[in-house]
Amino acid sequence: MENAFLKGKLQYTDYNKRIKAIADTLQHMIHARRLEHFKTAGNWAAFTYMVDSIPQNNRSPFSYDFDNFLPSKDPTVGFVSKLLAVHKGNCNSLPELYKILAEEIGVTAYLALAPMHSYIKHKDENGKWINLEMTSGSFARDEWIMQQAGVTVEQIKSGIYMNALTDKESLALVLKDMAANYQFQFGVDDFDLTIAETGLKYFPKGVNLYLVEFEHYRRLLLLARKRADKLFEEKCNTELGKIDEKLIELAYKPPSKEDYEEWVKENEKNRKQTINK
Repeated sequence: MENAFLKGKLQYTDYNKRIKAIADTLQHMIHARRLEHFKTAGNWAAFTYMVDSIPQNNRSPFSYDFDNFLPSKDPTVGFVSKLLAVHKGNCNSLPELYKILAEEIGVTAYLALAPMHSYIKHKDENGKWINLEMTSGSFARDEWIMQQAGVTVEQIKSGIYMNALTDKESLALVLKDMAANYQFQFGVDDFDLTIAETGLKYFPKGVNLYLVEFEHYRRLLLLARKRADKLFEEKCNTELGKIDEKLIELAYKPPSKEDYEEWVKENEKNRKQTINK
């Protein structure tokens, strides 16, 4: 997806080498601490490598880019390839890299969603779910995520937020990014809609995919009005209405950028408190 947006400028072999090199480092960290008998040893290694300033990462952990974190002007802020290069990313690339590293060394980790946000869920040694907030390099309680992100009980029950995503659902999120980035580069046509529809087959509760579809028909509606094409305008309104009904059924409500910026500030505060401890 990232290579498509960057028009083939990335080298997959270079990417693989970087991931493998980090994975080898994580295995060495586990062996050095003699943690092989712990089920979550790999989770500890990946988390420590990404958030702590340690010799193994050359004292250069991966951190949140507080100056440039929204993809509306530059989608590459959420690219794993950019995170690997500059060690700064957002709530898309940071948990995705963690999951990639976890998969690479054979431990379990899941992406989870909140409004305009994603994080990591995995089970501890006793089988209890814990949340990793990769944007601040800290642990987060469910109650804290609900309060700070404005997640409602209805949204959790509908399945759109705070659940551990399956791998197919996680890959559907990549399709969401591909469709949104296609719209960013080329506008809307059958291709972006096909991508979003494909993602929804595997993630039928993926509200972000519905939002991509909504943007598709919203832009077409504006075009129809400009051309005074009443028939096409009616069709677009019908499709937008269907998407609205689905989002209401899933208890979705649109978050604001201001709310997300508050979330970011709270994460930075949480990060500093964790460092002090």
